[in-house]
Amino acid sequence: MKFLVLGFLALLGLSLPANAENTVQANRSTVVYDVAVWHPHTCATFGKMRHKISAQPQHGRLDVRFEMSRAKNIPSRCEGKVRGMQVIYTPDRGYRGPDSFVVSVTTPRYEGDGSPIGRSLRAKFTVK
Repeated sequence: MKFLVLGFLALLGLSLPANAENTVQANRSTVVYDVAVWHPHTCATFGKMRHKISAQPQHGRLDVRFEMSRAKNIPSRCEGKVRGMQVIYTPDRGYRGPDSFVVSVTTPRYEGDGSPIGRSLRAKFTVK
């Protein structure tokens, strides 16, 4: 499954579609979203992202980890410097078929941001 990336620059807004449709492999954990925020010149990240699972998957579980982002739209000079939030889906053992979930993510736009931006990430996919 392709990484879906929310990589937005401090002043430019969001750049990820609200919905995703893909295929994930059965019996294997998959990074469904890799959410990252960084300053375009310094590669610095801003504050801590917050998340809330608004709708759990019916046929699997979600894990959220904060690690170095592998987002494809991070500039090469920033690779290995940008921490991101990975949303990882693991299907129930032996399950094959459709599943979905919704995660709400709130992230600051700049250091000390008192009004962070929120976005719901909706994933629909087939486990094969």
